Amino acid sequence: MATQQQPFGGGAVSGPAAAEAGPGGAVSGPGRAVSGPAAAEAGPGGAVSRPLLFNPPSGAENRQRRVLSRDGVVTEALAIISTGGVPALSMRALAARLGVVPGALYRHVRSKEQLYDLILDAVLAEADCQTDDSLTWSARVMVLAQRLRTVLEDHPGMAGLLKTRDPLSPHSLTLAEAFLASLHAAGMPERQTALAFRLIYDYTVGFALSDRTSASEQRIRDAATRKELHAFLQSLPADRFPALSAHGEYAWADDRDERFTRSLETLIAGLRCLQRDDPHGDLAAGRGRVISATANG
Repeated sequence: MATQQQPFGGGAVSGPAAAEAGPGGAVSGPGRAVSGPAAAEAGPGGAVSRPLLFNPPSGAENRQRRVLSRDGVVTEALAIISTGGVPALSMRALAARLGVVPGALYRHVRSKEQLYDLILDAVLAEADCQTDDSLTWSARVMVLAQRLRTVLEDHPGMAGLLKTRDPLSPHSLTLAEAFLASLHAAGMPERQTALAFRLIYDYTVGFALSDRTSASEQRIRDAATRKELHAFLQSLPADRFPALSAHGEYAWADDRDERFTRSLETLIAGLRCLQRDDPHGDLAAGRGRVISATANG
């Protein structure tokens, strides 16, 4: 018995059971030839190929129709900041980059403020918070601070945003936990541990504020500009600026990495002295009582 096949989107009708059709080039009668315009589409054995009823979208159309996700929104927002800085990010600019209307973004973020926090969390996720337990507490703190600085400087503008928002997000909390655990291993009391954490954290974020792209850093990284700056400092009147004229060139040296490390070592050395001289936090507690009494008095 003859069969009739009709694949989706345009296949062929073949075999002696092909149905009759009228003028315009259809098949007429069992086993008869194909005539009319459709004859050009006829395959072997008299099969008729029909045009596709559905054309798949092109790659560009697929990208426009892609489904938004929160991670995708955050990734594109971070890309805008990377090229134009934090001020360049707006919900309208982000929507245009994603090829959607601004209202579509609010299905994934409640507000621009929440978007900022999500961006910061994505950046802090890049900081490895795992440290070698065999290291001393001070070495662990050094490692964490160096990693935080690297991540922030890899994303210009993030240090300033972190300083103003300080989100209590998953990766922000993980980072704080790693710092506090390392400092607590030094045997500091709880209050001293917390103060030490804020000291190291604030120093690291503050240092990253002036990243390598800033005007001040570009001035000392460029050899010719740095040489002019040193000549200017040395030309200052020694009676008014004796220290600057003698030591200014060292204060404006191209030594960013060394500056960060040496300053961090100085802070940690101070914590070691405090731990030795005030192991129970009595001095800090006394200062707190004095400050409280002064404020209330």
